Amino acid sequence: MTPDYATLVVEQIGHVRRITLNRPEHHNPLTPRSMREILRAVELAEADEQVSVVVIRSSGRSFSSGYGYVAEDVEEGDFAQNGSIEDDVTAMIRLGSGWGRIWDCLIPVIAQVHGNCLAGGTDLALHCDVVVAAEDARIGFPPVRSMGVPPTNMWIYNVGPQWAKRLLLTGDTVTGREARDIGLVVATAPAEELDQVVLDLASRMALIGRDLLIGNKRVVNMGVELMGRSQLQTFAAMSDAVGHRAPEALAFSERIRQIGLRDAVRERDDGFRPPDRPTPPPDR
Repeated sequence: MTPDYATLVVEQIGHVRRITLNRPEHHNPLTPRSMREILRAVELAEADEQVSVVVIRSSGRSFSSGYGYVAEDVEEGDFAQNGSIEDDVTAMIRLGSGWGRIWDCLIPVIAQVHGNCLAGGTDLALHCDVVVAAEDARIGFPPVRSMGVPPTNMWIYNVGPQWAKRLLLTGDTVTGREARDIGLVVATAPAEELDQVVLDLASRMALIGRDLLIGNKRVVNMGVELMGRSQLQTFAAMSDAVGHRAPEALAFSERIRQIGLRDAVRERDDGFRPPDRPTPPPDR
């Protein structure tokens, strides 16, 4: 029996399970409910012998603009109650462990990225095995400018230390084409062709027996684990909790209370934008 998802649409296409984030009016925010549903959908795909590959994509204009709050998507206990730093550390470690379930999924998972893939959206995408992006996608983690560090950190394993520093020490974003050039995504396509390009790749993978897909993914993942991935995730979560209490982060939180998130983000990012570059929608 297929679960009744509130934030997703799930399809079976041959041996490919396609999961679509479906809150387009909000740029597909990663709310507590949507994250639970994504992880559940991936878990069910992994358990289904008829599924060889999972694709995660989104409807609307964005893959995901990041973590977000929607009242109906929150349950009791989703957020720290007393706001202590240990509560924050625990929450960030739990967040990383959740996305780690996608990384550890036995079968391949492809992220299909278009539009904005910002902040928490990159946490989701970079825990997939392969990322394919629209040529004009916008990918990055702008909150490092004022809010902390990525609570999960897969950047170094995808682009190496120099490009990881280049992006995380500025909060700059890259287009899909630029992301392909630095190894952040494996391929790009025009936005209107992205569905077919990703489905073709997923179907090509699914030509290989499920057991062999699992075995080959497991070996590569073990190589990344030997580079310290799990330990780095814990360290990133702790560093993010500390970063939330940095003077700049506290000042930014106060600015949000004063003028709202959208205006606070625009104000923050003004100094980073070249004069001839149009103002993008805010990240979350």
